[in-house]
Amino acid sequence: MIDCIAEAMSLGLRSYILGKVFQSIPLYFAHWEDARLDKSGLDAAFAALTEEAMACKTRRDFSLLMMAFLATLNNGHTRFRDEVFDRLPSTGMALRPLEDRWTVVRSSLSGLRVGDAVVRIEDKPVELWYEELVPYTVGSSQSRTLQFGDRNAIFPALIGLFLPESYIIEGEDADGAYLTLRVDRTSIQGDVSSDRTWGRWLEGSLAYIKVPSFLDPAFEEQALTLVKEFGRAASLIVDVRGNGGGSTPQRLTRALMNRPYRWWTESSPLNVGLLSYQAQGGHDGQLFGDSQLLRQSPVRDPDPEAYSGRLILLVDCATYSAAEDFVMPFRHNGRATLIGEPTGGSTGQPYYHDFGNGMAFAISTKRAHLPGGGRFEGVGLAPDTLVFPRREDLYAGRDPVLERAIAVAQMEEDEEPERTHRRT
Repeated sequence: MIDCIAEAMSLGLRSYILGKVFQSIPLYFAHWEDARLDKSGLDAAFAALTEEAMACKTRRDFSLLMMAFLATLNNGHTRFRDEVFDRLPSTGMALRPLEDRWTVVRSSLSGLRVGDAVVRIEDKPVELWYEELVPYTVGSSQSRTLQFGDRNAIFPALIGLFLPESYIIEGEDADGAYLTLRVDRTSIQGDVSSDRTWGRWLEGSLAYIKVPSFLDPAFEEQALTLVKEFGRAASLIVDVRGNGGGSTPQRLTRALMNRPYRWWTESSPLNVGLLSYQAQGGHDGQLFGDSQLLRQSPVRDPDPEAYSGRLILLVDCATYSAAEDFVMPFRHNGRATLIGEPTGGSTGQPYYHDFGNGMAFAISTKRAHLPGGGRFEGVGLAPDTLVFPRREDLYAGRDPVLERAIAVAQMEEDEEPERTHRRT
């Protein structure tokens, strides 16, 4: 394990971190509507937090305390992070609830297949693990319950803090047979995830692009190259499932948008909103509520060179942040058909402070609303067609979301001559 999680923290460092967080929340936080902590009770809550923090003996205990406190603000972009936790040995699996079972959706363990149900971990029901861990997590209900178990999950390595280096899994396989597995975390190889955007032709004039992230500009660059390559496709499927965001891909949006569109309607604390809005040349922001500035986006004209074929976007509850920035305009103006699950429900530009010792925190400075004013934060973007994976799909290696998208594209292609005939 990482020895420094058990190291003591000086009183001065704990006091500095507490002071910086306390100073930042009233200045920057834009989501009091959803917070489980009332704004008027912030002083009292912080007094109680300070008393607990002064009693913390280790870095581990202090970081968990800060994580739990910022989680009470109930916003996906407001959190405390200790990178030491991310360096803990992997648990070798990731789980998410499917068909009322905590189901393996990723595994690097021999003897544990994708699709297997995990019932107990170290003699404790998985449901109880979830109840104990969720107070430390942030985001909407769908993103919180997405999955947990490894560093690529919504619970990034957190369960690893509470497991020994060797632990036991109990569960059921595809036939309902009982399985038990002892896991040696020190021997688990790191997970290998896609590090590039890729695409291919599917059937006929249908093309597919997978964009796994927007953390690096290269992901958007590769997607733009593929959009040009597939420019003659009658239908294009762009898959942003599991894309946790990064930088908003504005150029990719323009390359695919062939009709007028709008950006989020945003609200933020007045001191943050005025600086940001004036810097962007805005003049029509309006005050509302508790010293909040509301900014409505103007209609944006499409790029005449944009891809003009049918567009289908694949989304799930791990489509998050900048990936939701990408999806929203297409959902709002009907340019694309969305298939999959509701998205994670959080975006924003957080104030970020790094303490230089692996600890950092973020406070979300703006709240996004749909262009017409509808709710987005904590709710996400609803697909036109809901498709949830099933355990039998995982065992069979099927992708029911992509299968549905292909069927929709083919159906629309078959109907196109009839629509053209009616127009003429």
